[in-house]
Amino acid sequence: MNPSGPRSARRRQLRRLAGAALAIGAVLPAGCGTAAGGDPGGRRLHELAGDPVFAALPQGANTVKVTRTPARYRKPGFTGGGWTGPSVVVTFTSSAPPAVVFRFYAQRAAAAGWRPTAKGALGLTDRWAKTYPDGAPATLGLALLTRSQAASDRRYSLSGGIGPVGH
Repeated sequence: MNPSGPRSARRRQLRRLAGAALAIGAVLPAGCGTAAGGDPGGRRLHELAGDPVFAALPQGANTVKVTRTPARYRKPGFTGGGWTGPSVVVTFTSSAPPAVVFRFYAQRAAAAGWRPTAKGALGLTDRWAKTYPDGAPATLGLALLTRSQAASDRRYSLSGGIGPVGH
C-alpha cells in the first residue's frame, strides 16, 4: 500500500478543510454583528433614571439639564470593544455654597443605598457605588464644573452609570 497514494492525499485535503472550517467558525461570532448584552428594553437605564438620588435638587438649583444615554456597543479596533452601560447626567447651577451641595447629595445617596467610595479636592464625598437588586454595579459622581466665586455661576454635574447586561 502506498502512503502517498490518492487516499492519503484526500485525507490531508479533508483535514485541511475541516481545520479551515473550524477556524472560520471560531472567528465569525466575534467579528460579525453585535454581541449580546447592553440593556435590552432600556430596563437598566429606566432603573438608574428612577433612582431616588436623581429625584431632587439642592436649594437654589436651576438651569437643569438631564441627559439619559442608552447602553452602546463599541466595535473592537485598536482599543477593546464591547458594551458600555447606560448613564444619567444631571447638570445644574446652584447659588448654594459647594459644601451645601455636596452634603445634600451625600445624604440623598446614603438614603438611596449608595456607598461612599472617594472624597474629592473639597474634602467632601463626591463618588459612590451601588449594586442594584439584579446584581448590576453602578457608580455615581458629583463634580463642581466651575470654580467661580459668584454663586450664580457655579455649575455642577451629577453623573450615574450602571453596568451593561452580561457584566
